[in-house]
Amino acid sequence: MSEQTTGIVIMAFGKPAYHEMAYNFAISVKAFDRDLPIQLICDSKDVLLGHKYWVFDIITIIDQNDLYSGRGFSPGRAKTRVDKYLAFDNNLYFDTDGVALKSMQPLIDMLLALPESGYFYSQVASWDNPNGVTPKANLKRDGAEFFGNTMQWASLDTIWEYHELDDDAEVVAINSSFMFLRKGKKLTNFFEQVRDNIDNGIPVDRLKMAWGGTYPDELAFNIACAQYKIDPFCGTNPVYFQYRNALSAKVIPWMNENYYVLGLFGGPGFSHNSAWEHSCALLGEYHAKFGLTHEYKWHTLVRQKHAGQQKQLIRWK
Repeated sequence: MSEQTTGIVIMAFGKPAYHEMAYNFAISVKAFDRDLPIQLICDSKDVLLGHKYWVFDIITIIDQNDLYSGRGFSPGRAKTRVDKYLAFDNNLYFDTDGVALKSMQPLIDMLLALPESGYFYSQVASWDNPNGVTPKANLKRDGAEFFGNTMQWASLDTIWEYHELDDDAEVVAINSSFMFLRKGKKLTNFFEQVRDNIDNGIPVDRLKMAWGGTYPDELAFNIACAQYKIDPFCGTNPVYFQYRNALSAKVIPWMNENYYVLGLFGGPGFSHNSAWEHSCALLGEYHAKFGLTHEYKWHTLVRQKHAGQQKQLIRWK
């Protein structure tokens, strides 16, 4: 039997800013792990200048049907179809809007040591806690609201109304900025359920909140975990988010010790400007390791992000 492959997977579509963020993220990974392969799943491979694509070991062009619905562009649709494009046996998926803080190797070692029966793991919505547990809720036990208000997309009443869940089912609250995906039939079946949850589940106009005007992929994953009785927590939350408070000198060493990636969630006003500024300082250092200049700066990227856009609600069909 051949040795299993392991690598990083990121996606970039639509506005050039997403390709530029993918380049930044890949540079940050390569600054620590030069030989760790990175797959870019994208809609075009000529958005960046040609010489910048060296940071991606594999470039995969996505089928347009997996990126657009009949009513428009929907990047979350692509995330729920990432299983069709995975290049590795063991895939560490990260959203592109982040910057690596250190080597990924300890994280990879931990993930590969997880039980072989597991195939879907993710970051979970236990904020500011790298070793937190998965938030879970059951309609009969917890009522119509998610425990701790950690799952913002839909109420339990609405979830149980549109999905046939067992009485003891627990809907989880994931953060899909990071997922660990073991390629195989089990993962394929799971993602088919995720897509069915979108196509035949809660209408967008019944959601508590949409994502950038589109159906949130996290909700479909949350419900699928309940249907498959999966606790997706892998033992750590690799991505740190700095919301409305400044990233202080006291927090930075703690963040570097406990997390692998500084996430830059949302459009203007979501992640604090200090987090973006810190990411640019890091990227300046990382580029210098390769004799390069950091070009793609935060103040031009943040304004183009999908989560900051007010778009027409899209029902994926």
